[in-house]
Amino acid sequence: MRNMKKYIYLFIMLVCIMSSCTRPEDGLVIPPSINANLTRFRVYQNQNIYFDATIDQEAHTVSLTIPEGIDKTTIRPEIIVSEGAVVTPASGAMQDFTNPVEYTVVSPNGETTNVYTVTVNY
Repeated sequence: MRNMKKYIYLFIMLVCIMSSCTRPEDGLVIPPSINANLTRFRVYQNQNIYFDATIDQEAHTVSLTIPEGIDKTTIRPEIIVSEGAVVTPASGAMQDFTNPVEYTVVSPNGETTNVYTVTVNY
């Protein structure tokens, strides 16, 4: 009989705990971010050697210095942007950086667009 009381007490406690938990409201959706920032611009010389650019968020400029041995006409940069944002040209797409290249970052909600000018120098 004593064990039965423990099980009943345990059952009542579980019911109380489960009924006190709140669920998110049905239909509650977190709005998409308005951020459209380029957060990293990196060029790899090989698997272990890479060069990170300096990003000026105010001026929307990116400046990268690479060694003379890297061909500026066939660079495939790794680009990271704000979560959910989209960058064009895409990360990993081959680019010719003989002249500055513009990258457009669009926020997940589509309301914010930032254009970054990327310059690569030796």
